[in-house]
Amino acid sequence: MDVQSCLEQLSTSRRILVLGSSGSGKSTLARCLARILDIPLIHLDAHFWQPGWVPTAEPAWRARVASLAGGESWIMDGTYERSLDLRIPAADTILVVESTRWSCFWRVLKRKITIDDSNRPDAPPGQPLDLAFLRYVWQYPAVTRPLVYRLIREHGLHAKLIVLKSPRDVRRFARCTALTEKTR
Repeated sequence: MDVQSCLEQLSTSRRILVLGSSGSGKSTLARCLARILDIPLIHLDAHFWQPGWVPTAEPAWRARVASLAGGESWIMDGTYERSLDLRIPAADTILVVESTRWSCFWRVLKRKITIDDSNRPDAPPGQPLDLAFLRYVWQYPAVTRPLVYRLIREHGLHAKLIVLKSPRDVRRFARCTALTEKTR
C-alpha cells in the first residue's frame, strides 16, 4: 500500500466504519486513525454493554446507533451485524479487518490475560470470556464475515471499501495514514 493510495482513500473520509472479528485489531486501528485524522471515535461496545456486560435492549440499541451514525464525523468501531443496516449507509468509508480465526482467538485470550480491563476505553470492565463469545470469534470467518460483505453490497456501494487482510496490512495502513497526515 503506497502513501498516495492511502491519501486518496482517506482524504475525504469523515465517517469511517471499522469492522472485523473480536480480536482482529479493529479497536486498536480505530484508535490510531482517530488520533491521526482527528475524528471522534465511537467504540460501540462502550455503548451497547451496560455494567456487568448486560446488553442494551434491541429497540433502544437501534435508536442509539441511529443517533450515533447521524453525527457529522466519526470513526465507529464494532461489527454488531444487527445494526449494520443503519451504519453502512451513513459511512463514507468502510474498513474491514480480516484476521485469521487463530489470530483473533489468540488476541482475545491474550487481552483477557494481559490487560487491566477496569480501564478499557472501548468497553466496560469485566468482559466475560465464555463459550458463546469464543464460539462467535471462532465462527466469525464462516458465519459473520459473509453476512458483513452481503450487507456492504446491499447498503454500502456508495462507500469506499478498504480490506486489510492481515495484521501486517493493518500496521502498514496505519503507518502510511500517519505519513499522509504529515503531508496535508
